[in-house]
Amino acid sequence: MVNFKNLNSRQNKLFLKYCLIGVLSILIELIIRKYLLSLELNQLSIIVLPLLVGIFFAFICNVKLNFNIPRYYYKKSFFYFTLISLSSFSLQYFLSNFFLISNLNYEFTRFLMSGLVFIIAYNFHIKFSFKRNKKVGVAIYLDKDENIEEIFSKVGFYPDYIHIDMVDKTMNKNVNEPELKKILEIKKRWPNHRIESHIMSMYPLKYLEEFGKYSDVIYFHNEINEDKNLVKETILSLGKKPGIVIHASKKNSNINDIIKNFNEILLLCIENPGRSGQKFMQETFSILKEVNDLKYRSSFLLCVDGGLSQNNIKNIDCDKIVSASNVFQSINPKKQIISLQKILNN
Repeated sequence: MVNFKNLNSRQNKLFLKYCLIGVLSILIELIIRKYLLSLELNQLSIIVLPLLVGIFFAFICNVKLNFNIPRYYYKKSFFYFTLISLSSFSLQYFLSNFFLISNLNYEFTRFLMSGLVFIIAYNFHIKFSFKRNKKVGVAIYLDKDENIEEIFSKVGFYPDYIHIDMVDKTMNKNVNEPELKKILEIKKRWPNHRIESHIMSMYPLKYLEEFGKYSDVIYFHNEINEDKNLVKETILSLGKKPGIVIHASKKNSNINDIIKNFNEILLLCIENPGRSGQKFMQETFSILKEVNDLKYRSSFLLCVDGGLSQNNIKNIDCDKIVSASNVFQSINPKKQIISLQKILNN
């Protein structure tokens, strides 16, 4: 359900736009219905045709002007949006008959019933129809220098999700031992946020149980020294979603073979794992194109991580991004997150 206490200004705008579009779609539906009544068509046509036009109008407006989902997800999004909207209308029709308010005119009843089931429909649309709205997450490293309380004071609930980075000496010999206890601290600060964890280790299996307690997604690298299928199955056994990491600095001869069995993909765009503030690798763009051109592109989520800024985000087509230094080193981190969200979704 919608948690209004945790909504940031961008989410409020999405919600308000959704309300306005909903009102306009019903008005258009009622105008068309009035016209069809004058033509003396059968009752089914008078109800169904205006409803379908209203649904199509609401979908196009939400996709183009509000949620800005990627083109490759349009078909699925439209299917879910239509199914949910028709189900909502059916529920409204049932309620209007159950409460015996048929003595009211159709127009008033339509608005009244829509208002009653509005929040239910909105939550279903967010979860299914518009789940591919592009998202911005902030990265938090599990090391001694990260102050979780300070990070929370900077960004609050503004990030769409929280991205946890953990790196050990098998991938970067210059790092200290990761502080896994901070995972719980992060979860306590963002209890309702989606948490995605990125394990940068050649031997991720030993960390999975700890990360599985609070993570929704657990990413591991393609080049690990352990059985990738075993790692994936272990993550699934913990009730979490496994994700595979493609490192732009590596030679990935066959992207399709690497990602075909995963629904969560992370593209790491910096040279050395485990250190923020690095330069974005230009090789990333060729990998992005290859991934986005896959025929089954709509079946997985693509996250881009590392060296991101306002300048390169506008040229990146993905489902979500991760930012650390770009947000935390800005004068106003909360406004910076909103800025990145706007750029990513325009």
